[in-house]
Amino acid sequence: MIKQILNGKWKCKPDVDNVGLTAEWFRPKLYDENDSELLNIEIPNSFNTLKGYEIYEGIFWHFFEFAIEEKNLSEISLFRLKFNGSNYNTMVWLNGKYLGEHNGGFTPFHFNVKKFNAEKTLLAVRVENIRKKNRIPAISFDWLNWGGIYRDVELLYMRKNRIKDVVIKTELESRKKSIIKISYEIIGELSLRWEIEDIALNKILFQGKISKISGLGGFNLTFHNPELWSPNNPYLYYLKIFNQESDELIYESSFGIREIKVDGKYIFLNKKRVFLKGASLHEELMPFGRTIPYEERENDIKSMKSLGFNALRTAHYSHDEDLIEIADKEGMLILEEIPVYWACNFKSNDTFHTAAKMMRNLIKRDINHPSVIWWSVGNEIPIERPEVSKFIKRLMDWVRMHDDTRLVTYVSMKLFTDLTRRYADVATINFYFGWYVGSTRMISLMLDVMRTPTFNKPWIYTEFGAGAKYKFYDEWENQTKFSEEKQLHVLDYSIRTFNAKEYLAGWFIWIYRDFRSFLRQNEYQQGFNRKGIVSEKNEKKLIYHRIPKIINKRRKLLNTKLLGIFLWIVLYIPAYILTYLILDAGIIFGDTKTIEKKKLIDKERILNEYRNQ
Repeated sequence: MIKQILNGKWKCKPDVDNVGLTAEWFRPKLYDENDSELLNIEIPNSFNTLKGYEIYEGIFWHFFEFAIEEKNLSEISLFRLKFNGSNYNTMVWLNGKYLGEHNGGFTPFHFNVKKFNAEKTLLAVRVENIRKKNRIPAISFDWLNWGGIYRDVELLYMRKNRIKDVVIKTELESRKKSIIKISYEIIGELSLRWEIEDIALNKILFQGKISKISGLGGFNLTFHNPELWSPNNPYLYYLKIFNQESDELIYESSFGIREIKVDGKYIFLNKKRVFLKGASLHEELMPFGRTIPYEERENDIKSMKSLGFNALRTAHYSHDEDLIEIADKEGMLILEEIPVYWACNFKSNDTFHTAAKMMRNLIKRDINHPSVIWWSVGNEIPIERPEVSKFIKRLMDWVRMHDDTRLVTYVSMKLFTDLTRRYADVATINFYFGWYVGSTRMISLMLDVMRTPTFNKPWIYTEFGAGAKYKFYDEWENQTKFSEEKQLHVLDYSIRTFNAKEYLAGWFIWIYRDFRSFLRQNEYQQGFNRKGIVSEKNEKKLIYHRIPKIINKRRKLLNTKLLGIFLWIVLYIPAYILTYLILDAGIIFGDTKTIEKKKLIDKERILNEYRNQ
């Protein structure tokens, strides 16, 4: 397969009044006539990085002229135009011919092209990021809705005889013996030569040949005394596949030998109990938006490792594959998620199919990455509602059909009313004691209460934290909201408590870095979620320096298991009524209010903040 990168200097144009389709802006003649009126944009990039469009949610057209680089096309059966990430609805034309559209903002997609009829080709791409009820995420969500073509664009030259997919799975019979299972799908017919190489030792460990194969196939290997991949030993092997006739390298992938499993209330990595300690991270860094340079992503992973973290939750969607590759190399466990978030249209089959397609695309992209250990199918959803529970259980079952080597779960915010946790591999909870509700002293007892109906699984505290504005200090003994001292107090107490709960399998601070959220408009936030342990500019808050000292500390706790069981029995029915009728109704039916509130935001002030950075 030959790859031509289509990144670079593109042209673009906003379509505020949605006239581009009717006016046929995709036609090459109109592009030539209006070229001087177009804006310049460097792709990959979000249109929200353009001056004046920092918070724009709407339609943007993108244009790019290119020529076919490969001259010998006799063996090429088709071309594949691939977008690695474009948010949210993307429609594509080549030389005025419509190729198709895609919904979803965080996973790769492609269109097939049989041939090119011109030396120069005009690629026209219409992208819009308008919030809609049947989309994922839907109308209300707590991050900036970056729009545009923000990941790489590629033109793939597909040969008549080629490898379509390769999946590498590893199983441990023991820590000294691994089974490597390699499966593939061949389009056409090929004779292959393959090898597995240890790059560190510069040594070929396994090799073989397969003659004249087509369709589905595979083979298994037994590997004695392998180096097992883990955060402490991110050891990678490489599979290389060659065309036996031409000896051309036609596929390569790194992989790690590792196994992630649940046994009772514990998680085991490579047959050793593992405790996850980490933070979540949004794919955002100013001034890059979502198009974060490789070295900046690398700095994030290395910085988190230096604090003692061994895991990262990608909130609340899949990040660029670069981050996953860095995690493979550096040794960071990755918890991936799709943005089934808050109030989606859970009664709609179209919504389910969109979610299933997102999960399938994500699994297909990251199946061979050893750092990825779980798939989460949603976050903070009204799970006690029958239609939501059915949706989530169905989606988890669908994920297990496509990958049986990783943990499958969803992230819950329900203290008492979530009975669907029983169907997940790991039970989770997002709750902010000491910040939104009560005191951090409530954490231990509340964990014992909520664990009652799901006591036989590992639990992970997937979100906790407190907001802090960088360099805003406290004069009132850790009580001032948004002070660095208040944040330090909440996280310090919480971490020590989590470490002492024997059934907890891990915890994740919300969040590593401050990020844009226009729902948050008080004097300390001003359009940011400030719960990061570093600011949006990576400035280190007090908690950042404290984490290495407390990350393994624990406090003495009272045994409240029996009390927890009693309280759950007493509280379940009133809590169900309260959340079902009141709290969830605010999430599900409150979208209109959220939109109206958004309209009241002082947009000029926010725009000026962007321009002055």
